[in-house]
Amino acid sequence: MSRSARFALAGLVALLPLVAVSWTFAAGQLVSNGAFTEGEGEEPSGWRHEAWAKTPSANPFSWARSASGIGVVTIENKSPNDSGWVQNIPVTPSTWYRVSGWVRAENVGSEHLGAYVSVMDTFFNSQDLRGTEPWQQVMLWVKTKPLETSLRIGCRLGGYSSLNTGKAEFTMISVEAAGTPPTGAPFVYGGSPDQPDADKPRWLQGIAILVALAIAFVLWRYLIPTRRH
Repeated sequence: MSRSARFALAGLVALLPLVAVSWTFAAGQLVSNGAFTEGEGEEPSGWRHEAWAKTPSANPFSWARSASGIGVVTIENKSPNDSGWVQNIPVTPSTWYRVSGWVRAENVGSEHLGAYVSVMDTFFNSQDLRGTEPWQQVMLWVKTKPLETSLRIGCRLGGYSSLNTGKAEFTMISVEAAGTPPTGAPFVYGGSPDQPDADKPRWLQGIAILVALAIAFVLWRYLIPTRRH
C-alpha cells in the first residue's frame, strides 16, 4: 500500500467516529443548530444568551467552530451569576423527551450549581460539573404537561439562588422524543417512567370523537348519494 493510500485510510478511520456521532445526533433532533455549526458574528444561529446579572464585562459569552465544523459555546462567569445559552424547542403535550449535551468545566465553584443543561424556568436539571472536568455527556428526562407545546432549553452555569463563577463549554445539545426513561434513570422530571402516556385530557379525546362524528355525518348527508328505490 502506498504512503498516500495509508494517509487516506488513516484519515477515513479518524473521521468514522465523528460521522457516527453526527448521524446519531441528527436522528429525531428537535434542537436547531445543536452542534453550533452555523452562525454569524459572535453568536450561533438559533441561540441567545442571558444572565441574571447583566453586566457585560462580568459574563463574556462566546462561540467558536473547530476545524471539523463542530461548534462550542462558552460561558465565563467572572463574578457569581446564573448565565446561559437558551433556545425555545417545539414539543408535543404529554410526551417524554430526553435532553442531553456535552459539557466541560474549568475552575467552576464547588459550593453552588455548576455547568449543566436545563429546562429553563424550572428546577429540571441534568448532572452539573464543578471544579475542572473534561468533556462529559449529561442528560435529563422530562415529560411535558398536557397542554405544553414548547420547552426553553438552557446551557447553564450557576442557577436560581445558586450563583457561581468559572468557565463552562457546551456542544452537541439534543432534545428528542425517545420513549420512556429507563427504569432507575436519574434526573427524571414531570412523571414516572411507569406512568402510561394515556393521561391526555379526556375533554381533548371527547372533542376528537365529536369532530370525527361530525365529519361522518357531513359525508353521509351531503356527499354520499342516497340509494333510490
